[in-house]
Amino acid sequence: MLKLCTFLLFIAGAPLSAQLLNWGVKGGVPLNDAVKAAGTFNPEFHRWTLGPMVELNLPAGFGIEADMLYRKIGYTDTSLTNGGVFDSSAWSFPLLVKYKFPGKLARVYVDAGYSFRALTDVLRLDKNSSQGFVMGGGIRYDLRLIKISPELRYTRWNNDVFNVSAASGNTLNSKRNQIEFLVGVTF
Repeated sequence: MLKLCTFLLFIAGAPLSAQLLNWGVKGGVPLNDAVKAAGTFNPEFHRWTLGPMVELNLPAGFGIEADMLYRKIGYTDTSLTNGGVFDSSAWSFPLLVKYKFPGKLARVYVDAGYSFRALTDVLRLDKNSSQGFVMGGGIRYDLRLIKISPELRYTRWNNDVFNVSAASGNTLNSKRNQIEFLVGVTF
């Protein structure tokens, strides 16, 4: 019983030492293209990712982060007379377990988890969703009113969403490895 009471007091006192819930925005840039293309297809490289985020701070440096990130994924088809550009809106929903190492102003952290990606309908889209494993790491700077968290994040997607191959050498595939540099700003 004494162990249970000690544990409950520890859990109840955790919000007093730090804010329990942080919310904000996360944005950044992809470090590789999302599309692999050859022949008459060319990748369209879109240079930003942006969306809201929320983080639940748990005792002992642990936390849970959920993001809703928007990005464009697309390609051009030079075989069309107008040089068609085809873009798909890609929403990814990472859910991560995070561990922040001890520190005062700056805390190194690592995270890992699951992500779901949904794509809008675009020409030659084979599958409109993917699932993936996510891992990353960064540094969280705890300033008075805000927290800034630059991060390098890797996602391994489970499938190719385009999957177009032709004997003429025209191929269009989505890359299963995604690397991004992201910065979170939370309150």
